[in-house]
Amino acid sequence: MKKTLVLNLENIKIKGNILDVVCEDLEVIHNLSEDIQEEMAIDDFENRDIKTLEKNKYDVCTFFFNLNSFWNINKKENLINEMSDYIKESGEVYIWDINKNIGELIDVKLKCILPNKKIKEYKIKNNNIFSSSNFEETKKILEKTFKIEETKVWEDIYFIKGIKK
Repeated sequence: MKKTLVLNLENIKIKGNILDVVCEDLEVIHNLSEDIQEEMAIDDFENRDIKTLEKNKYDVCTFFFNLNSFWNINKKENLINEMSDYIKESGEVYIWDINKNIGELIDVKLKCILPNKKIKEYKIKNNNIFSSSNFEETKKILEKTFKIEETKVWEDIYFIKGIKK
C-alpha cells in the first residue's frame, strides 16, 4: 500500500511574476497565486526560452517536488544557480520536496489542500536509487544566494522559503 502524504497549502499566497521550475505535471503553483484572476506571468523554466527569461526578472521562483529527481548534487546546484540569475533582488524562492536517501525508492500519493479548499492528488515516484534529496542538502545550496526565511520539515516532506540576497 502506498503511503499518503498531506500538504496543506491553504495559507500560501504567491504574488508577482512567477518562474515555475516544472519537471512533472504538477500545476499547484497556479492555484497559489493571488493574481490568478488577473493577467499574470507564470513561466515554465523547464521549457525555457532564454530570451524571455533574460528580459524578465521574476518576483518568485517555485520548485514543487522536482529536485528529488536529480541524482547529482552538482546538477541540482547548477539549476538553482541558473534560476537565481532570473530572480529580482529580494525575490523569493519556494521549494517543496520529499526527503529521499540514496538507495531508497519513492512511491507516494500526495494530497494538496489548496487555498480554495480544493484537494489535488498527485503521485510522486522516484525509482532512481542513485538520487537523493534532503532538507539539509537543499538548504546548504540555497544559502549561497538566498537568505532562508522559513523552513518546515514534517513526515517525508520539507519546505524552504528564501529571499535573494
